[in-house]
Amino acid sequence: MAENNGITVWGSFRHMADIGTYRLVADTGECVVIRVENESGEGDMIVHKVFDGVYLMYNDFHMSYYNSEYQTIETMLAVDYCREGSLTLNCDNGLYQLKKAGSVCIDSRVHHKGKVSFPTNHFHGITIGFESKLAEKTLMEQVSGIPLDLYAIRDKFCKKENTFMIKENNDLKRLFTDLYHVPERAKQNYFRAKVLELLVYLSAIETENTASEKTYFYKDHIEKAGAVQRLITEDLKVSHTIDELSKHFDISPTALKNCFKHVYGKPIFTYLTEYRMQKAAELLIGRADLSIGDIAYSVGYESGGKFSGAFKKIMGMTPKEYRNQPH
Repeated sequence: MAENNGITVWGSFRHMADIGTYRLVADTGECVVIRVENESGEGDMIVHKVFDGVYLMYNDFHMSYYNSEYQTIETMLAVDYCREGSLTLNCDNGLYQLKKAGSVCIDSRVHHKGKVSFPTNHFHGITIGFESKLAEKTLMEQVSGIPLDLYAIRDKFCKKENTFMIKENNDLKRLFTDLYHVPERAKQNYFRAKVLELLVYLSAIETENTASEKTYFYKDHIEKAGAVQRLITEDLKVSHTIDELSKHFDISPTALKNCFKHVYGKPIFTYLTEYRMQKAAELLIGRADLSIGDIAYSVGYESGGKFSGAFKKIMGMTPKEYRNQPH
């Protein structure tokens, strides 16, 4: 989607059916629904036109990857809120960009074209995008009483690495969470109010006083974190130490722990314990022929007591209670 031949970003959204695996599902003039499908699953992007040059997109993906065909627009500014899951983008600069749950990422979209992967096979979030020249003109005309400078915001957050990730921020989290509970009768005005609130907030905060996170990782670190995830979950009866994993995949323990936590949102063993309990829950419901002891062993616990304690801590009830409840 490029700023060529007078085609705006909004116009490009409405012609995405012409690009690769994208399909235009609906178009009301003020809202388009775009679906991307491949052998790994499907995802929907529900895009609302808020002002000329300003759009708000709900992202809902249930797939492992798709190829982003987004072309660089030098005057673009995008603010991404990651509600659930995480994504990695294989950028054209040779690095991987990572966005994870709970974060807000301010992005110039300079390196956006490439393969987008979803390590947990799902991703939910919101993107608010500004096509700077057109958006600046529109905002000056329609909300002239509020001084807003999109270029200043873009330079403040995106000058060094083209992207800036803000850690858990309750004010921004509330702003985006509110967008999941929009009054239907006042949808357009509500969107506009929230966009203006976001811009005022970003104009006021300083990067030096804002907790940020690393957004770019080396390709081999991301790939090794994925390989570790596959290894530790393929046979839950087998246990691995951090040292064993780091030696096996030729990555330092610190780099492995940091990268895995960024990609999957949790430390390795927290992730593994929760994964084991989810698999145990599936077996408790789906395999009535298996005893609780058999299930405990199949997910890596030789002690039924330790398994029950871990299960209750995560699922809120004992394995027996979980199996006996109505489903």
